[in-house]
Amino acid sequence: MVSVELYEQENNVVVEKTALEKMAEKRSQIIFKQRMTVGLTQSQLAERANVTQKTVSRIERGDTKVRETTLQKVYAVLGITAQHLEELK
Repeated sequence: MVSVELYEQENNVVVEKTALEKMAEKRSQIIFKQRMTVGLTQSQLAERANVTQKTVSRIERGDTKVRETTLQKVYAVLGITAQHLEELK
């Protein structure tokens, strides 16, 4: 299977990301970095946040269709503050 990103690179396709996609990408980076900092696996984070590992994976891939309540649970476990989230703007 060829990833969309690889296809875009090989075929010089320029795809402009929406503001929502850009925000989700930044959010995913913050969550991934913080998860690594506190030393949790995706499964451990999922268990502590009472979500599925698949949900954590989707968040870290930058999925734009994640409920705010789900994100709040993940933020709480990871200790992500409003200051971290300001980086999204």
